[in-house]
Amino acid sequence: MSSRLQNLLDARLALRDAQSVRESDAAYEFAAPPNLGFPHRLFVPTCYEPRYAYPLVVWLHSDGSSEYELDSVMESMSVRNYVAVSPRAHRMTKHNSRLFRWGTNIADLAIAEDFVIDSVNEVSESLSIAPDRVFVAGFGTGGSVAQWLSLRHPHRFAGGISINGPFPKIKRALSHWKSAKGVPVLFMQGSDSGSCAFEETVGAMKMAHAAGLNYRFVRFETEEGREESTSSAMGLSSGSLDVEMLRAADRFMMGIVTGTEIPIAPEQPSSSVAVTLFSEN
Repeated sequence: MSSRLQNLLDARLALRDAQSVRESDAAYEFAAPPNLGFPHRLFVPTCYEPRYAYPLVVWLHSDGSSEYELDSVMESMSVRNYVAVSPRAHRMTKHNSRLFRWGTNIADLAIAEDFVIDSVNEVSESLSIAPDRVFVAGFGTGGSVAQWLSLRHPHRFAGGISINGPFPKIKRALSHWKSAKGVPVLFMQGSDSGSCAFEETVGAMKMAHAAGLNYRFVRFETEEGREESTSSAMGLSSGSLDVEMLRAADRFMMGIVTGTEIPIAPEQPSSSVAVTLFSEN
């Protein structure tokens, strides 16, 4: 992890340790905070309206990061459209006790599954959430876990989003493949990702096509280390979490929420990023 990103994460962790609350957060009022038995980060949209049923995004951070990744994600994705929650991964990284990672064996995934389901249930009790508009999304390994969960629980999630996360290789990922055909999944891959190279995208396309899954594939030609990237606390091999990726995620979810066809690719793409939209399954 670069020193710039490490400094960014350290600053956010210092704010957490000081129990600092952002001014925008202080204005929100709701019955009670989520009663979760694990560390997490909650995002409440600007001008929260309790009479409106909001879509909920469960964000799974990248390896070598923490739940505080959610702050930068929502700043780029949308500060008005969603309630969001990010559970902290259960495994600590080897060299930093304040950074965490997801495992990929079946036991690790079962723990992540409990975290996500508990997050959805508890946040839904505390805030006004539309039960049919719950999305699971993630970056890096978090993206792989998000895919696994959306395929395992197609009736629980309105959609899944994976950014630079390889298709889950656990055999049980397709144990519910017949019902999983109905859940839309956005699979985004950046050209600077080491953990999710283009070959991983090709493999995921073949798997999705063979199983008849409702996947949409998008590749971003990114410039590594660009200042425009929202790359807070990312793992070394995860690549850039580009602002355009998060905006694409917003369009994908808003298309599902509103029941309209919203193009995934930006109408006016940034001059420093090229977007390739592959055929849908």
